[in-house]
Amino acid sequence: MAPAGTGKDGSVIFTLHAKLERAPAVWLRWALPSFADLFFLVLVGILAFSPISAGLLRDADTGVHIRNGEQILATHAIPRSDSFSYTRPGEPWYAWEWMYDVVIAAIHHVSGLNGVVLFTAAVIGVTFALLFRFILFRSGSLAVAVFLTLLASAAAQVHMLARPHVLSWLLTLLWVEILCRFEDGERWALLWLPPLMLLWVNLHAGFILGLGLVGIFAVGRIWSSLAAPQDGDRQKIAQLVIVFSVCLLTTLLTPYGYRLHIHVYQYLSNSFLMNNIDEFSSPNFHVPVYEYFELFIPLVIAGAVLGRERLTPTGFLLLLFSLHAGLYAARNIPISAIIMSLVLGPPMTLAISPGSGCSSRPRWLRFLLDTGQGVSDSMTRLESQLRGHVLVAVAMAVSVALVLNGGRVLSKQMLAAHFDEKTFPVKAAQFIAQRGIRDHLFSSDNWGAYLIYSLYPGTKVYFDDRHDFYGEAFVKVCGEAFSGSRQWREPLDRYQVRWVLMPVDSPLSSLLRESQDWRADYDDGLAIIFSRATACGQRGETPGCW
Repeated sequence: MAPAGTGKDGSVIFTLHAKLERAPAVWLRWALPSFADLFFLVLVGILAFSPISAGLLRDADTGVHIRNGEQILATHAIPRSDSFSYTRPGEPWYAWEWMYDVVIAAIHHVSGLNGVVLFTAAVIGVTFALLFRFILFRSGSLAVAVFLTLLASAAAQVHMLARPHVLSWLLTLLWVEILCRFEDGERWALLWLPPLMLLWVNLHAGFILGLGLVGIFAVGRIWSSLAAPQDGDRQKIAQLVIVFSVCLLTTLLTPYGYRLHIHVYQYLSNSFLMNNIDEFSSPNFHVPVYEYFELFIPLVIAGAVLGRERLTPTGFLLLLFSLHAGLYAARNIPISAIIMSLVLGPPMTLAISPGSGCSSRPRWLRFLLDTGQGVSDSMTRLESQLRGHVLVAVAMAVSVALVLNGGRVLSKQMLAAHFDEKTFPVKAAQFIAQRGIRDHLFSSDNWGAYLIYSLYPGTKVYFDDRHDFYGEAFVKVCGEAFSGSRQWREPLDRYQVRWVLMPVDSPLSSLLRESQDWRADYDDGLAIIFSRATACGQRGETPGCW
């Protein structure tokens, strides 16, 4: 019997369906790339080997992680005080991402920024390849899995950076999948959570999310037990409470113990910092890149209405939590998109299945859905048989060899990761090094982070983007100078600033141009460096003269 949607008018579809039904030869099962492989390869190719690769380095915080990791490797000790600034030397500092810093510093030592970019691209590629596999496993629809994975990866580009939070994306995905499998009846799945938490708490502060997700699953299970009681509900709730407690205790296994929890809480609960750090701001939907996340809003509504039979209380809570998190802060969008995609897979599959509301649909729509369902089912079966990942292994081996060779193939440069000279003061940093400026240099947070990467230990900075370290009061004072307020001189005088590095079009640059106490010593169109007249009555760089 022909598959649904074939026959007199569907011979082409029938032929395609028949070909897809044939099992591939054994060697093809190992040689052909699966859809998951293709997601991985395309993402790594775009992020590491295209002009877009510079986007992974659009935040200089990457450089701070590299230099801190180098210190750890050199001293064999986790830092507990600051060594990068001259304004707060020796002050307590929580390097809560120390494990990532060690890894990224080791990669940088061997292969430079090329290796850093390739590593980050690979982590992102693995994350979305696994997301595709998990959605496919839960929904059974290849079409739905492809659509949601593409949408989630497009939404996540707003925060694709070579920073430790990309590892939190991967850990969040694994965390939610483990909890879902526990809900499905895999009793021992929860045993994976404590070791994952031990890794997570030393890689990134996103470990707090892991605890919150366990709480959401526990509340969802309580809701389910009240709405439709089942055998084993109490046992599952108890197991979730136990694993939450174990994971909470595991978070104490860091170099900083419980003090890290206090520090993270004080940072994330500081309304001034949360309102003034760009990545914690709510998404601006006037910017096109945020429109991909915006598409999740109608999808959540449609999934909750049309696929409600396959949406559990836990799934509903996860959708609400993810929407709120993504709307609260732009940096949360990737994780929100990942969680929503996992939850939406089954209800979306139900909503578009041919048997759902079939009688009320036009004949042409039923035909398209029947045909699409047949092709999707065949492709899903084919996908499950392609498991060799040979192409991925070969591609990554070649990529690693390329990176270790400096990004060159023969005489052609194929990969040259760098901080963009149109964004960062690359040439100005060279001027600073030539002049031997070692401190008393004022600059912005992001540029300060770049100076740590390019000039440390020769030069120490006034300020960088470790906002949790500098604190609200310090950031406010710096902001007065950046914005050119009436008190702009106060932070420069307090720390005896003798040099100022700022964008040429900044308010502070305009004020310094008009001031008789400052002169422009360097200007490359992007960055301008001013020097200050000393108390000796000279405009120069005499050490110790103020």
